[in-house]
Amino acid sequence: MSAVAASSLAFTAAVVPRAVRARTSTVVRAAGRARVTVTSAVDKVAPKDVKDHLDRGFVLVDIRDPEECAETGYKFSWKNIVLAAMDDSGQIHMNPNFLAQIRKEFPNQMSRILIACDDGTMRSEKAAGAIVDKCGFKQVKIIEGGIDAYLVHSPLTEADKVKWRMRPEIGEDLSVLVSGVDTRQQGQKYY
Repeated sequence: MSAVAASSLAFTAAVVPRAVRARTSTVVRAAGRARVTVTSAVDKVAPKDVKDHLDRGFVLVDIRDPEECAETGYKFSWKNIVLAAMDDSGQIHMNPNFLAQIRKEFPNQMSRILIACDDGTMRSEKAAGAIVDKCGFKQVKIIEGGIDAYLVHSPLTEADKVKWRMRPEIGEDLSVLVSGVDTRQQGQKYY
């Protein structure tokens, strides 16, 4: 290894915090320069703290497939963005649009996201790592133990399963009050 590469590694080891250094892997290129790749560390949230996080503006993203959601249930306020699904033969198929769906649902990179799969292990970590590394989100956390642990701590009630829908109100058009301009022809009624 050249002197430049050695000094670069020494500098990186001195600058990178110890907690990050433990998860750092070094790749030495043929040209003699070193590049440090940092794997993102994502915080975990205990099931008892999930409600507090949701109250502070975090949105729970359920990355399970629809069949898993149907087995245990889910709240309609959760966003269901599937990371991967298994077919009848047991083959796992990754969702090629996962990150695009995350960007569409959360256009602001400062959005607060709680990731959860069934048991809070590999899938959650993979999804959270991709969201942080490839999309640049800063406030991504994983529910420790996943949806299963959260539902043991806070079981779903019938009120949680209700999907609220807004319906248009029928009545007189009051848009004149908002815009100040009456666009109707004289005497015309909308309803």
